[in-house]
Amino acid sequence: MVFAWPVWMAIILSGAFIISTIYVVFFHHLQLADMEQWVEYSYSHTVFKRAILYYRVIAVTMLVYFVLFNLSLLFLQYFGDYQIFKDGRAGPIGTLVFSFDMVCRGAFFDFMEHFDLSLSYVHMNRGNFWFVLYAFVFRMFYALSLLRLLISSAWIFGKISKVRRNMTEEEHEQYLQSTD
Repeated sequence: MVFAWPVWMAIILSGAFIISTIYVVFFHHLQLADMEQWVEYSYSHTVFKRAILYYRVIAVTMLVYFVLFNLSLLFLQYFGDYQIFKDGRAGPIGTLVFSFDMVCRGAFFDFMEHFDLSLSYVHMNRGNFWFVLYAFVFRMFYALSLLRLLISSAWIFGKISKVRRNMTEEEHEQYLQSTD
């Protein structure tokens, strides 16, 4: 069976979502352990910058995946002529809102499903199993990544706050001088 290039793009993106999710869920703790050691060893402005940089990289990755998912949906509709939405084709704005709806559903887990909340008037074609699976992988990437990042960022910034509260006056003065 020969697939059109938008299908290959969706397959490759699905693989990227799965690999990224596996990394964040199973290997993120290694980076977190390094940051925790940096904080315990000596709190400095550099440690804080490293933590912010790490979370910024993951946030940029999530944003890039969001844009690529949107492009993929548009390509599937217009170049592949696949029936991915229930009511036919959706324009760029409808596709964007649909994707944001998927992100929110991933971020809030079953809350939106349970109360039948939706941000979008565009709904997926449940008869297209492969698209439902693709949207599920995208949604789970956001759900698991956001949960892991929320817990780890609360942990590391709580640790930073604890270390800063326990600093002596002399250590605090040295810290303030290092930030200048």
